[in-house]
Amino acid sequence: MALYRLVAQCAPWLPRPVRLALARLVATLLLQRMPREYLAVQRNLAHILPTATALEMAQHARALFQNFASFFTDLLSLNRSALLLQQRYIHSVHGLEHLQGVLASPKGFVAATAHLGNWELAGRLLSRYGRTLHVLMAPERETVLEDFLRQRGEQEALHFVRLTGPTVFVQLLTALRRGEVVAVQTDRATGHRSDVLVPFFGAPAPFPLGPFALAGAAQVPVLPCFCVMRPDQRYEIFVAEAIHVTRGHEEIALRQMVSVLERYVSMAPDQWYNFYDVWDTTQSAE
Repeated sequence: MALYRLVAQCAPWLPRPVRLALARLVATLLLQRMPREYLAVQRNLAHILPTATALEMAQHARALFQNFASFFTDLLSLNRSALLLQQRYIHSVHGLEHLQGVLASPKGFVAATAHLGNWELAGRLLSRYGRTLHVLMAPERETVLEDFLRQRGEQEALHFVRLTGPTVFVQLLTALRRGEVVAVQTDRATGHRSDVLVPFFGAPAPFPLGPFALAGAAQVPVLPCFCVMRPDQRYEIFVAEAIHVTRGHEEIALRQMVSVLERYVSMAPDQWYNFYDVWDTTQSAE
């Protein structure tokens, strides 16, 4: 915990290019101490990049760890900064008409993203559109660390909700019916019976049905949103067409979301941060 506080205190005093370069260097040095995660990343990349050579696969895996270090550094600095500073590092927003389309309705919606790029920054920026945003997240092992990382700063309309039990579903359902927004990550199975196997890069992988059951119960759409880093270290935000969920057909909507996810993961495979074998149905993400 002290290390995270130290990084958060020091990061604002360093120019962003310097702190990102240091983060990538540290990731490279620590990579050899994480052999299990490194192998899992390579197995995931093998599905996404089936024609890559062994050397190319190693390069992509190393880049993924370096990119994750950059994201984590931004999480502790840029993501916690003022809105005007955050906007300086947004290069462009694609598909804004899809966001404007759902915002035109008094109903809420489910903003569906993944562990791709800087998903948290996209969520913070989304909270600026006049809707209260509830970010659903799995509880961390260290709640003090979780609270530190998820500080809202000046964003009063942003709320983090821990997935601690069935009452959370009712809480989020009520929020959606009030016209608010629920943000969820849809690329990690929960290990529950509601997980569904869906073809993903040519092989079945488990995905959570819960976000689509929530949207179906509230009769609101699911809006896919992603935020990836460009080579110039600025971000691009992508908003895809809304997915409409019909009660009793939630799995159809989930399959549509997985198809969208496949397209954006292909765009930035070394920014998809899952450090376990996604296609291994005998385990779930921690």
